[in-house]
Amino acid sequence: LKKYLEALESYNQGNREAAAQKLAEAFGAKEPSPVMTNSLDKFFNETLIKACAVIVDSEMGKNNVIKRFSVDESRVVIQPFSPAPSVRNIDDKHESQSHCILEKYEINNDYIFYPAQFWPHKNHVYILEGLKLLYDKYGILLDAVFSGSDKGNLNHVREYASRIGLESRVKFIGFVENSEMSVLYRKSIALVMPTYFGPTNLPPLEAFSLEVPVLYSDLPGLREQVGDAAILMDLTQPLSLADSLKNLIESREVRENLIRAGSSRLVELSKASNSVSLSEVIKLFQHKRACWR
Repeated sequence: LKKYLEALESYNQGNREAAAQKLAEAFGAKEPSPVMTNSLDKFFNETLIKACAVIVDSEMGKNNVIKRFSVDESRVVIQPFSPAPSVRNIDDKHESQSHCILEKYEINNDYIFYPAQFWPHKNHVYILEGLKLLYDKYGILLDAVFSGSDKGNLNHVREYASRIGLESRVKFIGFVENSEMSVLYRKSIALVMPTYFGPTNLPPLEAFSLEVPVLYSDLPGLREQVGDAAILMDLTQPLSLADSLKNLIESREVRENLIRAGSSRLVELSKASNSVSLSEVIKLFQHKRACWR
């Protein structure tokens, strides 16, 4: 279901390649077939209009579906994402061996964390520019740890880091097992996620659940996901990131307030998710399905 929702959101945002990839994963395939990639319009138009219910992850997602596919509003159900249990449920063994995990990835300094595949819209270069300004303007050295597989933009990000003198301060650690993810979150200064796509993403929710501050894109839909529980970044101004990191590093109060707000936001989203349960949607389908053979 999560992969399908991500595919629908990517499609609504105009990223057909990402939508096809997520849809393939939803059906258990590693890569999308050419037929799937070329049939996205047909797939969504034919399936959504006939669906008993269309599940989306946000109010913005609901509005997009209604507008783009002419689906009746009463059939669109919002089910906000929840943090991945495999990340949220901290493994005591891995937590006690956190130093070994950091050593494994050669992480020796304070760092910000960004778990995201290397798509252009994930905007890794914004972080690089922000970290450079953080040092140039304030004299604060901070590393970046990027996890995630390459989707065509990894070499560009590596070259960009080298070009502005950050190659020694950026760790490209590739795919990371869920059992290690909680440690990488918890040992970081913050999750920094300057993505252009939304309206919802899982990493902020995972960071909230692990009491890690969040810096997030100041964009429609994304800001609604986090409420007042994150520092919002102006994606046209990397100095926005540098200033925010400086405040976070220097002020314990800022950090503690963000952590508290993150915990509260998770509770709010959980209540919203429980307002219409998935089981109720399935029961409604069962009643309607009984009408035909």
